[in-house]
Amino acid sequence: MTDSTVFEAVRNEIAYAFENTVFFRKHMEDSGLRPEDIKSPEDFLRLPPTSKPHYRRNFPAGVLAKGHTLNSPHVTRFQSSGTSGDRLNSAILAYDLARRQATALGVNHRFDDLWRPGSRPRVCRFAPPNCSDVECATGFSTMEDRTLPDGTLVLTVAHDLLATPEWQVVKALDEIELYQPDLLVVDPTHFAFLTRWARRLGRTITSPRTLHMVCGYTLMTRVARRQIEDFMGPDLPIGDMIGMSELGYLGFECHHGSRHINNQDFYVEFIRDGRPVEAGEMGELYVTTMDDELVPRIRYATGDYFTPLGSTCGCASDLPVVRVEGRDAHMIRLADGRVVTPGAVDAVVGDAPGIDLYKLEQDRTGACAFRYVAGSEARAEDAAALGLRLTRALAPNPLRIEAVDYLAGERSGKFQPCVSHRSADGAR
Repeated sequence: MTDSTVFEAVRNEIAYAFENTVFFRKHMEDSGLRPEDIKSPEDFLRLPPTSKPHYRRNFPAGVLAKGHTLNSPHVTRFQSSGTSGDRLNSAILAYDLARRQATALGVNHRFDDLWRPGSRPRVCRFAPPNCSDVECATGFSTMEDRTLPDGTLVLTVAHDLLATPEWQVVKALDEIELYQPDLLVVDPTHFAFLTRWARRLGRTITSPRTLHMVCGYTLMTRVARRQIEDFMGPDLPIGDMIGMSELGYLGFECHHGSRHINNQDFYVEFIRDGRPVEAGEMGELYVTTMDDELVPRIRYATGDYFTPLGSTCGCASDLPVVRVEGRDAHMIRLADGRVVTPGAVDAVVGDAPGIDLYKLEQDRTGACAFRYVAGSEARAEDAAALGLRLTRALAPNPLRIEAVDYLAGERSGKFQPCVSHRSADGAR
């Protein structure tokens, strides 16, 4: 689509949301605006962004479009994991979800053979329980209890990842073997944990079908990726997914390793201090849906930050290339005014062969603690070099580095590699 046809689709979405949803009509009227006032991308910036609290407070009656209910045909309900606070209930039309997924996955040719005509991939999911979409994702439930209507098998894991007992790990490994999936949809930190256990138990993770892996839910650290690739081997197609439960696939990693954002099914903006950023500058992703007749979202502030790179990629996709920075609530705030993103911390840490898991935590005073679980290849000189790199990256803030045997997950059940109580307080 040309820029003019894309923006015309945005104007149509604004008009549809204004006429058909109680919340968005009031949102525009409170700003003294009507759809006909938005004639250009410059006018579009006059619209205040919408956010999760808006949809949390107004769900379902205020945000579902007229003529739709949660029981309407093709409606799929979701509940977010609660990463940024309270969990968010939402709904999406199944065919919108499928279209967005197809656009995103289309950037990675290693996934082409996954979607064979007339077939539906067999999917296993291994992710935090709050992301499971089932109420019984415990170690005591059956495979049938944890199979979603679309056939996805949700594997069990403890809410506190590192507290998962051996019998539950064995159960997950056994169920992968029994289910024979085509596709593993995983939280990369969780799956790296599973590979460590499998190696310890002398188990493999295979399928008679050709396995593929989509990673999502949390930042895919280089530490987690290194463990997954070392265990699963080079033939496994792995793609890092950019997504949200309420919107579906917002982007994907291509076969060249670049992250692409889906600007075909969404109108995307990268905003900082109320203005669009330039290429190479970090901004918050704002998303406007196009042709979403169930829950249209206009200038939806995701809380996720990216740096649009403005470059082309050798994969030949037209979707824009971005660098993943992380959530605003996880940014490390330095005393000199600089911000260090989770993505930047991950680049400093690298694939770190001597580390199985890490967490950088900033307290409310600004002091930082880097704690890590050492792996079998840990070397004192590598730990010292990493400590020096982190100290430089986080100066002038104080930093403590500590090797530990256990790291706690978050209230949501996710494991975040960067946590800032300073940023989280400011995001509330």
